[in-house]
Amino acid sequence: MDCTKKSASAAADLIVEILSRLPPKSVCRFKCVSWHWYGLITDTEHSKKIPHTLSGFFNPSDRWWTLEDPIRTFPDFVGIMRDEKPFSDPSLTFMAGYRSIIPKICCNGLLFCLCWKDFPRDEADYVVCNPATEKWVVVPDSGDESISLVHRFGFDPAISPHFYVFQIIDADENYGYVGDVNIYSSQTGAWSHKESGWGDELQLVDRGGVFLNRMLHLLTYNFKILAVDTEGKTWRTIHLLESMTALCFWIGPEAFIGQSQGRLYYINMRAGGTPKLSVWILEDYASGEWTFKYSISISQIFGEKDLMFERDYALIAIHPECNMVFFVCRCEDKLISYDMDHGKVCVICSLKERLCHRPFLPYLPYVPYLSDSPAAQG
Repeated sequence: MDCTKKSASAAADLIVEILSRLPPKSVCRFKCVSWHWYGLITDTEHSKKIPHTLSGFFNPSDRWWTLEDPIRTFPDFVGIMRDEKPFSDPSLTFMAGYRSIIPKICCNGLLFCLCWKDFPRDEADYVVCNPATEKWVVVPDSGDESISLVHRFGFDPAISPHFYVFQIIDADENYGYVGDVNIYSSQTGAWSHKESGWGDELQLVDRGGVFLNRMLHLLTYNFKILAVDTEGKTWRTIHLLESMTALCFWIGPEAFIGQSQGRLYYINMRAGGTPKLSVWILEDYASGEWTFKYSISISQIFGEKDLMFERDYALIAIHPECNMVFFVCRCEDKLISYDMDHGKVCVICSLKERLCHRPFLPYLPYVPYLSDSPAAQG
């Protein structure tokens, strides 16, 4: 009996080893081979052995725009891998009943979208979906009639198969100050209201958020990063160093936070004098100790050109697994990556057709998640 179990285990390990060398879309298809293969691929431990790397970027699109239905829009996908896309339907049309699907946040393979209904046309849902498995679920309304500043989203399959939605409330109604937070857990299927544990008169920079270490991180105009855990029990304020904000009267579009290799990054795009990109890493998360890592002249990336940030180019993301950043370059209509460790520039693809109307749409970095999370069953 023991020999039989060992033989079965060895066979399973061999299958997983083979699958680990295939592109995500092929692995997803192989879940249909048998229930045994389905179990191998979706098993939490085996899933860790199958590499899920950055495959590309989701972004809103107006390519479905017509005179008959001018607000019918679906997402687009810009791939960065040479192999095929990791899913069959980048427009997410498998989510039936919606005339407009707008991706807002992508976190570890799940997309958080604002979806306008076919009928009634003035109603919308927030929906969480997995493009790789075409599973999706509608997030119920929080029931809070207060003015909402933003919704943010968090999911980390290495910690839990469940996702979380954070609704940040406007403290002063129309003044844009951060107030209390409503948190939705897909595990309980319910919202909970949490009184803010941060200070007063804090305003958010609308550059998304970072879900890391079970906590949502938000950048503010007040030279601070706010953090709250998924239960609303731990509230934290991470202060930026004076050197990180030098020559800045306020934090704005030039500032960016992201996560890579399990660490929080702060990037400042300084436009004054010689334009440059400066990068700090929160090496010691517990103490809040920042380490200065890179200072890169924009000319190293784009050459000696008279370019203006947010007019000619924009920083859109940092690679989750290495020290690489991505830019959209308007002047050349291209998606560009820059390897900060080796100083290497790579043109990924042309964006000419996508940039004709709105040059700097949100580009959401996407890493395939091949397991069927119980949190997102269509």
